[in-house]
Amino acid sequence: MEDLSIFRIFLAFPFIGLSIPDAGRTLSNLKDHIPLNHIIIEATLLICILVCTAGIMYAKHKLNNLAEDNDALIA
Repeated sequence: MEDLSIFRIFLAFPFIGLSIPDAGRTLSNLKDHIPLNHIIIEATLLICILVCTAGIMYAKHKLNNLAEDNDALIA
C-alpha cells in the first residue's frame, strides 16, 4: 500500500506540471488551443491517480475490517 501511495505522488507531479500551463492558457484570452497530446496525457495521469486512490482506499478498508474481526475474536 505504501508503494502505491508513493506511485500516486509521482504521478501527480507531471499532472500538475502539465495542467498549470494549460490552465493559464485557458484562462488567458489567447487564441491558442491546448494540444491534443496534453489532454490525452493529463487524462491518462488522472485516471491512473484515481485507480491508485481507489486501490489505497480498498486496502485500508480491507485492513480495517480484518482488524475489527480480530478484535472481535480476542474480546
